[in-house]
Amino acid sequence: MGRMDYLAMKTDPTSEDLISSDMNELKLAAKKLISDATKLGGLGFGTSFLKWVASFAAM
Repeated sequence: MGRMDYLAMKTDPTSEDLISSDMNELKLAAKKLISDATKLGGLGFGTSFLKWVASFAAM
């Protein structure tokens, strides 16, 4: 049948930079959310927040 040529997937450096910066922003937002949640409601709010995260992850 002949030789099959496979195309290599090329990644654009700018897209890698955008993904990296987005991940850093998500980490920062998560840290701020946890910090604000603990200040806002203490242990009760933190527990219900973690339950919400766990139920969302289970979906």
